Amino acid sequence: MDFISEIKVPESGYQYEIEASEEEIEELQDLLTVTQAHDSDERNLLTFRHFDDDFADHDRREYQEGLSEVFQAIYDLGTPEAKQAIEEIHLNE
Repeated sequence: MDFISEIKVPESGYQYEIEASEEEIEELQDLLTVTQAHDSDERNLLTFRHFDDDFADHDRREYQEGLSEVFQAIYDLGTPEAKQAIEEIHLNE
């Protein structure tokens, strides 16, 4: 197991300590990248689709699901302190 001192969740300001193998680190990085890319997807920024309530609701749900997966992965790999911090802000539910 490798020890990562900090994992920063994009644009959240949160940092957590985790213990993970190289493969687990890559999987977490992939989750972070996909979630961050979805949030800044040009198709979402340069169109008027965000005025479509159905599209906007679907887009928000999709982003929230990605973010939830990120926090669950961090929780699963986290140190006891990281797990406690995530539990305190109810991000592992």
